Order: sequence, then structure tokens, then C-alpha cells
Amino acid sequence: MAHILVISPHPDDESIGCGGTIRKHVLSGDSVHVIFLTSGEAGGHGRSPAETAALREGEASCAAGILGLASVQFWREPDKRLRVKRSIVCRLQRMLDDLRPRLLYVTHGHEMHPDHRASLRIVDRTLASFKSDRPTVLLYEVWTPLQTVDHIEDISDVIEDKLAAIRAHRTQCDAMRFDEAVLGLNRYRGEMYSWPGGPYAEVFRHGGRRG
Repeated sequence: MAHILVISPHPDDESIGCGGTIRKHVLSGDSVHVIFLTSGEAGGHGRSPAETAALREGEASCAAGILGLASVQFWREPDKRLRVKRSIVCRLQRMLDDLRPRLLYVTHGHEMHPDHRASLRIVDRTLASFKSDRPTVLLYEVWTPLQTVDHIEDISDVIEDKLAAIRAHRTQCDAMRFDEAVLGLNRYRGEMYSWPGGPYAEVFRHGGRRG
């Protein structure tokens, strides 16, 4: 069994960007842990930040049950104002020291959302202090499709689990049909990148590179 760590800027990014891959890790016996850096309180669509944070954390917990996550943590950094800070870098260092994950997933550096880009900067700053036992970093896409792909994961067998996890984030899917959009993206990735594999795929880029 390997430990896997997923850094998610907001509740729903984990399900949208790599929910299928997460589910495959779980089914193969890996222990998958997710850190939500913010609680997405700015994405309330008319609700107050406090109400939104509580709702989105609850939705993330529901999605975690669908995907089979070993643990989730809510670090409650400010939504839309995520920054690289010594406190968060030190906290992530401690998490990596304790967990020693084999793989770390985080949003890529050309994502449209600034919190997504900041998440990668936090990871890069944290890993700069590691001389050994560094996890392999894979960058996933949410808002902005990757232009260069290093790794392709066929998620055809778990696509329904992924969609169920995305739909658990009801406040977001009520505002935008992320499930339908991501199904189309994963279908495109399967058709264009995974042939002759299954019809649905997620794609990643290796960390330490941009784009």
C-alpha cells in the first residue's frame, strides 16, 4: 500500500481534476489523503462566506466517501487570496514528513484560477527543502486544459464514480454543470490520448515543469 496526497485548492477540484485517478488508487489498495487549502467560501453564489464554507466542506466529505479517501483536511486558507506563506509551507512540510507519500497531485501552473497557481507554488516551495524522499509530483487540470501531457490515466472503469463525486459538490454543480463539462473533457482525453485504451482518461504533467 502506498500513501497518495492530493492538494486541492477548493472543494471540488480534487473530484474534477483527478477523481478517477483517485478512485483507481483506492481500488488498488492505496491510501489517498486530500488537503483542501481553502473551503471555497467565495463561491457561494449568493450565500454568505460562512454558510458556503460549511456547505462545501460537507459536500467534500460526501465526495470523499464516494471516492474512498482515507482522510481529508480543511486548512481554511482564504479563498481567492491563497498565498505562499511560511506557516502553510511549514504545515505541508510536517504533513509530508508524517505521511511520506509516493505521489503528490496538485493543480498545474497555468491554471486560470489564481488559487490553483498558488497551490503549485506552495508545493514547489515546500519540496525545495527536501533533499531526499521527495514524492513524484503530477499536475492536474481543472479550469485550464494542459497543453503538454506526460501521463495518461484510463479512468473508463471508474467514470461513474468520478461523476458521482463531482455531483456531490451540489452548490457548484447547481451553478455550473461541471459533471457534464468534465465528462466531455475526459472523453476527449480518452479519444485523443488513451487510444487504444478506454473512452475516458485523465491527463497529467510531471511537476517541476510549467504548462
